[in-house]
Amino acid sequence: MPRVTTSGPRVRWGSEALAALVVTLGCTTEYIALGAQATSPLPGPQAAALGILLGILTAVIGIALAALGAGTRPMISGPRVASTLFLSNLVGALVADPAMAALGIRPILALAGVAVLISGLMQMVIGLRHGGSFVRKVPAPVLSGLIFGVAGLALADQVNFLVRCTLDWDVVTLVIAGLGIASHFAWRTFAQYVSRKRKLALPSGLSLFVAMLVAAGAYYLALRVLPAPSPACRLIGVAGLDFANWRPVDTGLWLDLLHGVSLHALMLTIGYGLVIGFVSSLDTVIAVSSIESLTLRRGTVDRDLLAFGAVNTLLGALALLPNVGSVTRSNMAITSGAQTRWTAVMHAVLVCVALTAGVGLVAMLPKLAVAVVVIIMSLDMIDEGARTITRHAFSDARPRRLFGAAMWLFALELIATLASGQPLVGFGVGAVFGALVAWPTPRRLTVTIAAGNARDGSLVATLSGALLAYNVDSSVVEPLLAQVDEANAARERAHPDIPLAALAPLPVVLDLAGVVRTDLTACRALAQFAQFCAARHADVRFRVPAANASASHPMTQALPHFVPASRLHVVPAAGYPAASDAMPESRPLAPPYS
Repeated sequence: MPRVTTSGPRVRWGSEALAALVVTLGCTTEYIALGAQATSPLPGPQAAALGILLGILTAVIGIALAALGAGTRPMISGPRVASTLFLSNLVGALVADPAMAALGIRPILALAGVAVLISGLMQMVIGLRHGGSFVRKVPAPVLSGLIFGVAGLALADQVNFLVRCTLDWDVVTLVIAGLGIASHFAWRTFAQYVSRKRKLALPSGLSLFVAMLVAAGAYYLALRVLPAPSPACRLIGVAGLDFANWRPVDTGLWLDLLHGVSLHALMLTIGYGLVIGFVSSLDTVIAVSSIESLTLRRGTVDRDLLAFGAVNTLLGALALLPNVGSVTRSNMAITSGAQTRWTAVMHAVLVCVALTAGVGLVAMLPKLAVAVVVIIMSLDMIDEGARTITRHAFSDARPRRLFGAAMWLFALELIATLASGQPLVGFGVGAVFGALVAWPTPRRLTVTIAAGNARDGSLVATLSGALLAYNVDSSVVEPLLAQVDEANAARERAHPDIPLAALAPLPVVLDLAGVVRTDLTACRALAQFAQFCAARHADVRFRVPAANASASHPMTQALPHFVPASRLHVVPAAGYPAASDAMPESRPLAPPYS
């Protein structure tokens, strides 16, 4: 990568516009489905359409404002499954409250908006108190278990809907859902085949759009030979899709709400608001980490939480849904060529234009097609981290203790989330057990950073003690990246006429022989650190003891699962080269560790 700079990438408007178009085609169905999910507990035929209206408005307003305020880019946000599921649960609880049910639908949605406002205030507090940096200390298996658990809860909700429709409309319901889900995977497979064989990039994110079209087409074909299902399983309808129905500033409504709200409803609103704020913060931090991996630029997680908190405070005042950073949408934008925040802004404009002009088409969507989209979104939440943990845990990968502990954390978090139906409870269980896993001594990590060979300006970091989730980012990644930036700046000053890319890569050595404990999160962080350094024109090597001399050394066994063998320098268990030596030649590890 060329010179170290703090300025953002140059805007390429053609690429940004194309990425915005791809994200709009692929993700607009998500806003429709999640909006309908948010208001699904409300009675009446207009509930789903009203929810879709709220989902559209949330996307149009929230995505653009969050992109302009957040520092990590390109960040594509919008309604997300976890926060929407909680808001839907709150709406259901308010509907069951006799005092709130007597007030009607609009006061219930206004009180749900208060919960979104509270969640925004909580996110702002987390950002101001540098809580985003704290979330980075949470073990990766805990976060993966949380995502998996939320996906399971959302999936169970939609399965219940399909069961009710199946009892009403027979097995054709399952056929329609199966065709929609199958078309999603078929499009993904076809896109990969075309990319591999024809060298033509088809957006895999369009699979949601394809799935909705297939499910809707199957529904209308079924209507030709079968009687229509009950209203609960039919179309979205036009009732509720009128923008005139959205009146967030209504003095009479708020006065009625102030006089009619019960203490129980108020406590529910505050509690769910805090939960939505916490879960939304976790989701946004995970999105920042994903964007970091793809762009190889460090994110501004605390600033992002502050920006999303301010946006959600506004959205809550407007009685809309929470806006959250999205891993899948951001990844889709990046793979389509997005580099700046303007992709998100153009995406919001396109969503507004497309759905304003196509209200009639939205009204014709079957509710079964919307349910299919939510099911697919839930399946897509099963992230690579969960697959990595399970793959290594059920293989012969070593060290067994490292992968076993990760699997137990993941499983406990998942079981607690599914059993309680509350992701916050599951996260609490995972955090407690994560702290217990990290508790045995030694718990401290000592890092010594020194200059290596004066000729090449190399950096050597010697680590000793416990390298774990809670210290790898603050003690290793952040300080060393700052040192790399300083060293590269010094090299540029020393060679003002030579571009940094024309110089030899900056050698960086991490001596891990003194590390006696580690975990999966720390190993993944070291692998990502090597990618960050490569983007900064620095070459990272990891010193680990030879397998034959120290077969049980944690870094010798664990690190080869995360970084290429070319980055591993094997040294004897005793008498390995001094820190002042030049960049050593790498020697790949011998089986079974390679």
